[in-house]
Amino acid sequence: MSGADWALAAGLLLSLAGTGYAFRRLTFVERQLRRRAPGPAATPGDRSLQRVGLVRYQAYHDVGGDHSFSLALLDAEGAGVVINSLYHRDRCRIYAKPVQGWASPITLTDEETEAIDRARAGIDAVDTPKQSR
Repeated sequence: MSGADWALAAGLLLSLAGTGYAFRRLTFVERQLRRRAPGPAATPGDRSLQRVGLVRYQAYHDVGGDHSFSLALLDAEGAGVVINSLYHRDRCRIYAKPVQGWASPITLTDEETEAIDRARAGIDAVDTPKQSR
């Protein structure tokens, strides 16, 4: 056997050893999960994304089109995030703010507030262009 054959054989043995370790670890995790007492299943929509509100607007008067937007992604209790994207010709800035109980501890813009209101009301994310600031 040449040196390359020995290297290939050694690589195969190491690969098999790694696979054996991964299998043993997976078996251990499976046993741990089976030992847990099954708890009550959460209602499918308790903490899932259920409310979406989108507001597109023109953030800067010298940029045509409504390329900026505020997007609220919330659960049924008004917890989630509102994402704000400010588009300009030479840059695009994106901000995310936490939302809890339909409000944020961080000051919201009018567009972000409107996106949260749309999500809360269940209004479809239909674009309603706003005037520039």
